[in-house]
Amino acid sequence: MQGRLRNEQLTVAVRTECAHCKTPMELMIDSDLNYTVRERGCEPMIFMPDVDLLDLDDENIINAF
Repeated sequence: MQGRLRNEQLTVAVRTECAHCKTPMELMIDSDLNYTVRERGCEPMIFMPDVDLLDLDDENIINAF
């Protein structure tokens, strides 16, 4: 999102683990929400929560996610 706001191509590295088997994994996600997974055989479910910004009841967008 930051890359789109700044009109720049950015990439973020996310170190996490599988919620099912706890296997560590690293994801690279770019400004267009394209992603790659460093570990072979990992096929994570990637999604962006749907937040209605015009009807946001939370204090900020971070809390909405």
